[in-house]
Amino acid sequence: MKRFLLCLSLLSIGVTGMLAQSECLPQNYSIILGGGVSLPHVEGNRNDFFSKNGNRVGYDLMTEGRYYITPLFAAGLQYDYLRMARLPDKAHLHCIRPNITYRPLWSNGNQGLFLSFGIGYMNYQERTYKRGERNGHLFHKGYCGITFAAGYEFRISRKLSGMIRCDFLTADWFANPDARLYNTDGYDDGVNHNWFKNNITFFNLGFALQFGK
Repeated sequence: MKRFLLCLSLLSIGVTGMLAQSECLPQNYSIILGGGVSLPHVEGNRNDFFSKNGNRVGYDLMTEGRYYITPLFAAGLQYDYLRMARLPDKAHLHCIRPNITYRPLWSNGNQGLFLSFGIGYMNYQERTYKRGERNGHLFHKGYCGITFAAGYEFRISRKLSGMIRCDFLTADWFANPDARLYNTDGYDDGVNHNWFKNNITFFNLGFALQFGK
């Protein structure tokens, strides 16, 4: 009888530990799917789409995979698709990058905040039209981008959690490979622009679902 009670007690402790481990935010790996509003901020009018349409609000679709090295730190890969339009003008951005995430937890691992940093590739494309123009003007270029993200995570069910997040995406948009600013008539300002200049910045505010364990 004593052995039976001892085994029952150990089994109860084990089950409780398993439940406590499963009923929390992911701590091994996760897949994140989400979307939201993209708010661009443009400095100056060097860009055709934003020069014509201002800081046009768009939308953002994102997916992210995380591998948790510890419950506090994760390495991952994230992809964002941004689209802005004021028809017939339209612009979109693809951004993919590896990132690192710091995530402190509380409430027995059921809630947390996260901060992420990434460096990756941004592919920007826009097409703008003048009156009576059929095909429009296409601008297409790739950039090295820098991204930051912050947000709040909360548990919904055993393997599902929610996420309210803000992502910050930017790049050195207007420096050519020689690090000089120029225009179509050959003007060169004679200044070395090797320093990072974030003339366009995208702030993405949205909600995401996180699946994992």
